[in-house]
Amino acid sequence: MADLLRYGAYLPKYRTPLGELQSFYGRPGRPRAKTLSTPALDEDTLTMAYEAAVEALGDGPAPQALISVCMSPPFGLRKLSATLARALGVDGDTTPYDLAGHPGSMLDAFALAASLSASGDRPVLVVASDHQVSYEDRVCDTLSAGGAAAYLIGASGGFARLGPAARAAREVYDVWVLGHEPEPRYRLEVLFDAYQSAAQGAFTALERLTERPASGYAAVAASQPHPQTLRGLGRLGVAPEQLASTSFVGEIGNLGAASVGVALAMALDTAQAGQHVLAFGYGAGEGIAQALEVTSAPPAIGVADRVGGESIALGTYYRWTRGRQAEPH
Repeated sequence: MADLLRYGAYLPKYRTPLGELQSFYGRPGRPRAKTLSTPALDEDTLTMAYEAAVEALGDGPAPQALISVCMSPPFGLRKLSATLARALGVDGDTTPYDLAGHPGSMLDAFALAASLSASGDRPVLVVASDHQVSYEDRVCDTLSAGGAAAYLIGASGGFARLGPAARAAREVYDVWVLGHEPEPRYRLEVLFDAYQSAAQGAFTALERLTERPASGYAAVAASQPHPQTLRGLGRLGVAPEQLASTSFVGEIGNLGAASVGVALAMALDTAQAGQHVLAFGYGAGEGIAQALEVTSAPPAIGVADRVGGESIALGTYYRWTRGRQAEPH
């Protein structure tokens, strides 16, 4: 087991009105999110990771390792973690690791960080950042948005303890990238079914380990690829009040690999000592459920206050994002 020592998060200030984007393409129906959290022209997954990492590190010592989780790095054939470590000024004594694969990988990084911190005298920094841009009208369904979250994990002395984790998986193609194609493909109807199936399996397995059902947590911080995935958790015993402080996809879109991290930060911001929080990461048919016990008052950072932002015009959105799907930026 290991402790959360500090955390940070970053959301770009700009918001693309999804309703205008949907109308532009003649897409009927209500927008699935009010806006999209949109990185500016000079922002990318590296700069967002940096901002979240700075907040999580504070003025403490350099971490023994830095684990980066990202599905959309701003460059190829390089380690995002190593570049981030250099930007933070900790590259001289910090081992960089990159993790990817799917949006739930931040909880894989937690497991790695717990193992590393147990064998060293310094904490481990986990940073997840993402901004997967879809072509043309596909963004209306994939709700592509940007953000980052960071967690400093140590062997002891924190405000929350990482508890048991459980997972469930099946081979499914819901959202994926084929070969070297520049954009994600998706089948939302498959995503909804696979998400709920993976959540049910992971929640059941975790309950066997903890003797605590999903309804027994103060808050549930889940990956949020689409509002309907969160609604489906209600059929698994998760009450609306457990999601009230952690839901953002309907406001600012899908943050990809950063989604579960930002949701967890929102849960911790309102948590109290003695409460338990359930984190759930999902991607590619795999669900990862992680229990956390809050042992003292978390150092709240006010993530919910950052959900609101400044609206930008549709033309500005395209000027900032066009080409980001096809080549490094």
